[in-house]
Amino acid sequence: MRISTTMQYTNSLSYIKNSNSKVDEQATKYNSGLKFQCAGEDPSGMASKVKYEGAIAAYKQYIEAGGIANNSLSEEETALSSMWDTLSSVHTRLQQCVNGSNDSSSLKALSAEIAQLRDHLFDLMNTQNTEGEYIFTGAQSDIETYTLTSTGKYICQADGSTRGVVVAPSVNVQVSDSGLDIFENCKTAYEINVNTNPNPTYPPITGYERCEIKSYGTFNKVFEDNYDPAGNNATGNMLRIYLDGTGNFTLYGTDGGVIDTGVVDTSTSINKISVRGMEFTIANANENGYINIELEKPKNENMLNILTDIVSTINDDSVSNVDKIAAITKCQVDVELALSHYDSYRGQIGARQNAIENVLNANESLSAIKVESKANVSEVDAFDAASELIRAQNQLTVSRQIYSMLNKQSLFDFI
Repeated sequence: MRISTTMQYTNSLSYIKNSNSKVDEQATKYNSGLKFQCAGEDPSGMASKVKYEGAIAAYKQYIEAGGIANNSLSEEETALSSMWDTLSSVHTRLQQCVNGSNDSSSLKALSAEIAQLRDHLFDLMNTQNTEGEYIFTGAQSDIETYTLTSTGKYICQADGSTRGVVVAPSVNVQVSDSGLDIFENCKTAYEINVNTNPNPTYPPITGYERCEIKSYGTFNKVFEDNYDPAGNNATGNMLRIYLDGTGNFTLYGTDGGVIDTGVVDTSTSINKISVRGMEFTIANANENGYINIELEKPKNENMLNILTDIVSTINDDSVSNVDKIAAITKCQVDVELALSHYDSYRGQIGARQNAIENVLNANESLSAIKVESKANVSEVDAFDAASELIRAQNQLTVSRQIYSMLNKQSLFDFI
């Protein structure tokens, strides 16, 4: 094999170039913190890196979506909480209205307060978020949830739909509720109606005057035990009180069975039948016949219209005090049912917020694991990178020194 001076120079220069390339490579790894810059350097490593980056980006999006969902639910919970407080104030005013010491002007002052609270409730039902969307309208969030018509009635414009946000690969959390479900599907107090139509089988008494529900707590059980939505019971949702002509009465259920018995109260100038939360006024305690009591179909109504009606009733001088108190008592029950109904949705919102918090915590943990896994695949250890860079620099230094020594020699020095 022939060795020439030129070959020595060429080999030395090649060694310097390789050493310099290694310095550049290690410096890039040290500065960037990455094991490789392109797929050609490590195909499998790059594939794993891309997979982990996709997962990390997805979890970042889930975390952002969870924050948005939490904010939306907080807005809804705040609005419902304010409505609950407003209705509680209405309930207090209604209790004050049934105080026997109130005169006409006091009642009208209380009704004015109730009207103001109703207007505040109307504003809360039309709550908007920071983007100007009505949070209780549903899909058509640019339309007011409630509007006041020319007839004085409040109409719900919500479409019944809800919105959801994906906060995890298989978790979709509902972040809105429709006013149609919250406000329109709110039950009202049960009602009865005395049927005075002639009936050969159950002839009604002629001296019936009025009926009133005095204790809804007691009456509600009778209603729920006897009412059939399909109307398939024996008497078609009709309770019957039979007066035997001697001052005694018997209350029959819709199935024809006896619910209660009693005696007509004749201790005052008004003859009264008090039974299972109901009170009936009759002209003749010794009349023989029936009081046919129709259990009316349960109703749903929004509180805006209910409060409008009670304000009108309180301010109507043609309505007797007895009828006003009966209407106010029923309205109190309506408000209590609405409070319970609104509170149930507040509970649902709280449950969703807890679910989001748990999912977000899990997402953050999983995202941290993906970040660590990606680092293990694509990132270098800082100490190892520094050591490799120093080694490469030392190698470059040695190669330059060797080249400098060879530069001063030739093959003639060995002849």
